[in-house]
Amino acid sequence: AQVGQAVRDIHRKAQAALKQHVTLAPVLGGSEGDRVTVPAGFDPSAVRVVGNVSGQPPFAGELQHPGWKATDLKLPPPPAGQDLFVVQPAEVQI
Repeated sequence: AQVGQAVRDIHRKAQAALKQHVTLAPVLGGSEGDRVTVPAGFDPSAVRVVGNVSGQPPFAGELQHPGWKATDLKLPPPPAGQDLFVVQPAEVQI
């Protein structure tokens, strides 16, 4: 019960931070279970086609998850000279 409560608090704080800095929208409209068509030329980084896939798109299937994409980022400016693309700096012990 204590672990569950701690995790709920962590999730609540993470969700608040995410909502403060990122606007999310579904990749595909609709609800889970809806029938959808994946058109030819779809972005494979945005839509994963799974199951018995054969042939060429368009593909028709059941939406398992609408996916999420960031439509806006609200981040403070980085310190001068900081590389925005470094996720975790290297560490060197002297």
